[in-house]
Amino acid sequence: MKKLLITDLDNTLYDWVTFYSRAFRAMVQELSVLLGVPTEQLLTEFQAVHRRYGTSEPPFGALEIESVLNRFGNTDSKALLLHLDPAFRAFNSARKKYLKAYPYVEETLGALRAANIRIVAHTEAVFENAYYRLLKLGLADSFTHLYTIESALPHHPTGSKLLPRPPYVSVLPNSERKPNPRLVRDICAREGINPRDAAYIGDSLTRDVAMAVDAGVTAIWAHYGRSFSREDWELLVRVTHWTADDVKAEERLRHESSTKHPDFTVESFQEIRSILLPAEALT
Repeated sequence: MKKLLITDLDNTLYDWVTFYSRAFRAMVQELSVLLGVPTEQLLTEFQAVHRRYGTSEPPFGALEIESVLNRFGNTDSKALLLHLDPAFRAFNSARKKYLKAYPYVEETLGALRAANIRIVAHTEAVFENAYYRLLKLGLADSFTHLYTIESALPHHPTGSKLLPRPPYVSVLPNSERKPNPRLVRDICAREGINPRDAAYIGDSLTRDVAMAVDAGVTAIWAHYGRSFSREDWELLVRVTHWTADDVKAEERLRHESSTKHPDFTVESFQEIRSILLPAEALT
């Protein structure tokens, strides 16, 4: 039986593509009305902000798009939040509607904890966003630690009082990004677990599975995490922070990882119970 499960968050515990795309679309549509600016122009402006920070979801990135700066000039952040409140409300409303854990996630995490399997979360999403999602889904207490990466994002009044303190949060160096297997081995070392006694589950073959294989842990592919609509995915591609060089790098990774296969492929999160738990624990 495994002693440690490391789980990715986005599209492994919940459908990030669907919820974020639809929440982002709702916000942009409301901004278009508020500012009198076509949505296509706003999407281009958002992409510029995303590329500036290297992420497609900087907290309150709408405060920095060109049309907002042109309309409101040097207005301070708190005043801007009030001006743009309808757009942020539209985002929050859609997020509340579409942000849902995949079926049986909470029950499965509970069964693993009951079997004394340590569970930690790992994400390269903006930490504030990832932790907020875990809180809203009632999953934060399911994990011993949340491993994230260093962030240089600007501070905005986002309700930082909700943020946890160490030791719940463990920050990994920026050099340990997917698909660097060192990050998995580092997590195992910090948890005091031999890699052979650990498993990693994620939705990406190139960034999760290949990394887990190279790190020497059991690699579980969350195939169900690839099920989302083309329309939702294309909107995220439209505003992605990825550059042409990033796309080329991803193609190279896809080629390099083509010979690395998961130890297990699951079509729902609950299937990891039969992988990680002894037979007697399944009855």
